[in-house]
Amino acid sequence: MGLQKQLLESAWDWLKDSLADLDGDVVLTSPYLTFEVCNRLAQTAHATSVSWLLATSLDPSAVANGYLSVQGLRRMLDSGFEVRHVERLHAKCFVLGSRGMLGSANLTGAGLGSSAGANRELGVELDPAQAEQARAVILAWPARVIGHRDLDELLEESRRLTRTSVRGQEHELDAASALKLAEELLADARDPQRSLWLKLEYGEPGLDGWRQESWIASPKKGKPGFRPGDLVIICAKATYDCYAVVEVISDPEFQPQDYAEWAAGYTPDALARWPWINRTAPRLVPSTLMELKLEELGIRGQGLQNGHVSLKFDQFTAGVRALARLASN
Repeated sequence: MGLQKQLLESAWDWLKDSLADLDGDVVLTSPYLTFEVCNRLAQTAHATSVSWLLATSLDPSAVANGYLSVQGLRRMLDSGFEVRHVERLHAKCFVLGSRGMLGSANLTGAGLGSSAGANRELGVELDPAQAEQARAVILAWPARVIGHRDLDELLEESRRLTRTSVRGQEHELDAASALKLAEELLADARDPQRSLWLKLEYGEPGLDGWRQESWIASPKKGKPGFRPGDLVIICAKATYDCYAVVEVISDPEFQPQDYAEWAAGYTPDALARWPWINRTAPRLVPSTLMELKLEELGIRGQGLQNGHVSLKFDQFTAGVRALARLASN
């Protein structure tokens, strides 16, 4: 095979082909991982009889900044992966049976090129002898096998990192402001006094309404658990697009006058069906709809019968990081 054929601009295409024609044990190294990639690999691993090993680095700051999915690592453990923590890991190498690839791409949608807003990456395919040599090197690294308790500790440590003061979105986003707002949000999310949520809103995505103070409505089953300071990712029920992040700025209110007046012009039974509201302020609202789907955060629509769900810290940070990355492209 010539050198030109060995150079790979899309790691995802190579990875899909190698998974479809798997002829031996799998060894992967990647410091960063996103849930959707972990989930796809876990599904494949569960359906095979070969062994699967992932070498990564349990870095709390990577979790806090949305680069490392704890829920994705849990999914891999549950599917039979052996997961190892390797100090100072930077290598990105994928060995699947007799095939191997070495390059710059992490096991993330942006790195592999499987999601919108892909990075510009480059890799090289290894021949069978080189793949086997890479496998031997990786397996010889000093490492610690990790389990669910290690992931619990990682998640808690990531939340203890220093937080900064609260800020809000005051303008349309460009590349610089999107990343700045994301960093502020990720810092605030580390505050143990804040809860992190995903809220399902009926209908199509509506960006304009979230660029100003608004509200989230809850059903009549009981007083909702949202509290001032909580951070909420907004998701459209009609399309499952996750498209904005807001901060709760009030305790729950039952049928306040301004909401009642709005509901009267919206739909006759809205006030009765969703009588509780919490007022919100914008924190990260892109200028246009981003391509971030509910399943990329590890959530399924059927788990949202009450219209909202509590998010794990890494799920929230992954969503914020994805929105900021897409908004800055």
